[in-house]
Amino acid sequence: MIVPVVCIGTSKARAVVTAAVAGSAVVIPTDWSPVHRADGELVGWLAPDGAAGRVVPLLLTGAPLEAALPVDDAAALLRRRGLAALDRRWWARLPERLPAGLTAAAEPHEDWSWQPVVLVESSPGGCTVRPEWPAPGETGRAVLPVPVGDLLREEPP
Repeated sequence: MIVPVVCIGTSKARAVVTAAVAGSAVVIPTDWSPVHRADGELVGWLAPDGAAGRVVPLLLTGAPLEAALPVDDAAALLRRRGLAALDRRWWARLPERLPAGLTAAAEPHEDWSWQPVVLVESSPGGCTVRPEWPAPGETGRAVLPVPVGDLLREEPP
C-alpha cells in the first residue's frame, strides 16, 4: 500500500521537512525502511517481499538493486553499492529537447520517446534527470516521482 505523507525524516537533518518536487506529493510506502551509511547519508530502502526475513534492496529512486535478500545482507549491499549503482545510463520518456528549467515527467506525453539520461539528484521527494548527451545549450531537467516505477529504466525498451 502506498500512502502519501507530508514528510519522511530520512536525511542527515532528520527534522527537516522535504518539499514535494514539482508539485507532486512525497509518496514513500510506509513499509519501506530507510538504510543509512554510518555518516547518516541515505543510501536506499528495504522493501518487504513477503518472505519472512527477506527484503528487496531499493535504490534511492525506488528501483530494485537486487532480488530479495536477508535483511542484513540487503542493508550491507545498499551501504556498499547503493549510491554507486545510480551513476550510470538510465532511460526515461522525455520530449525530444527538454525546455530550460524543470519538466514534470511523471505522466509522459504520447509523443515523448525513450532517451538515455543520467540522474542529477534523487531524494524521497523525487528524482531529477538530464539527457545523457544534451544538445548544445540544452540545460533542461526532468523531474520524476519516487518511487519511479516504470518511468525510469535500466535498459532501453
